[in-house]
Amino acid sequence: MEISQTLLLSFLLLFITWLLLQSSTGKNTCGGNGHGRHGIPSPPARPVVGHLHLLKKPLHRSLAALATRYGDGAGLLLLRFGARPVLLVSSPAVARECFTAHDVALAGRPAGLASRRLLPDDCPTIATASYGPLWRQLRRLATVHALCAHRLDATAAARDAGARAMAAKLWRAGPGSAVAVKATAYEFVINLIMAMVAGKRMRPEEVLRFKAMTEAAHAATGAANRHDFIPALRLLDLGRTARKLAALAKERHQFGQSLIDDYKRRRRHPTSSASEPETPRTVVGDLLREQERSPESLDDVVIRTVCLSLLPAGTDTSSSTIERAMALLLNNPAALKAAAPQIISTVGTTRLLQEPDLANLPYLRGIVAETRGGE
Repeated sequence: MEISQTLLLSFLLLFITWLLLQSSTGKNTCGGNGHGRHGIPSPPARPVVGHLHLLKKPLHRSLAALATRYGDGAGLLLLRFGARPVLLVSSPAVARECFTAHDVALAGRPAGLASRRLLPDDCPTIATASYGPLWRQLRRLATVHALCAHRLDATAAARDAGARAMAAKLWRAGPGSAVAVKATAYEFVINLIMAMVAGKRMRPEEVLRFKAMTEAAHAATGAANRHDFIPALRLLDLGRTARKLAALAKERHQFGQSLIDDYKRRRRHPTSSASEPETPRTVVGDLLREQERSPESLDDVVIRTVCLSLLPAGTDTSSSTIERAMALLLNNPAALKAAAPQIISTVGTTRLLQEPDLANLPYLRGIVAETRGGE
């Protein structure tokens, strides 16, 4: 009991000391209607929370109102979200300078609680890796082994097979049946990318599990976390945020490593006979062969990172674009009616549309371009 009371008193003492430090910092750097550090305008701040009490929904309008009221026309506003300093840029000229003259200095990404727990050094992504040698290596590997024109051409057969499988599934559903467009498109896209990355398909239950894991990761890393702004809350772990992030990080790690281990297992024990065609090249296979030549520069961490970057990044965006295109066509029957005759005259009614046919379908290409441009 005495030990518990001593720990509690120590914690309260540290917390009060931290509050006083934050209060003095707020008065010195963000006090009054004057200027903060480096002469940047800043509104009045409160102890501990800083300027969090000034934020309203919708956030972009709230920030615009703060810039108009306190910015003094400078295009910059210094805010403090709890313990974190935040620089609000509201001028196009200043924003242009940030992304040109100072782009390298601003290329880093703040490491919040979700990033540190969910995307640690042994399981990051290209989008969250800090600018530097690792980011450049990951970007190069993704471009060379997945996003180059040669690799896209080599996976055309897999895309054609996936499209046929999706069409067959929709045909079996029968006319007049309800179709979940987003779910169908998601399964189609994830299996295309999985075939390119690891050379296999996912079962429906695996697709649902991967989708849930990806959505949870996006929600954790894309949302503001009060633990990032008020560090004292990390000790309490309200809502078990840290524990949930640790479990999700473990799941991502296991999924990424399973792609590598499964490919190694299939490579050691091939099931195809000599008469069957050679297994197509995959991203995992290419990276593992490169790993054999240079183990010190390309370990499993890098391979996992490339895989865990390609799969979520391409899946949700592509399936959402397909869903949007279908929704726009169904709400614009004149455009749908105009596209159908051109497809029938070019492709016919005895086979499915294939990628080479797009060169002769300008109206369909226009639909695709307009859908992507309106996102």
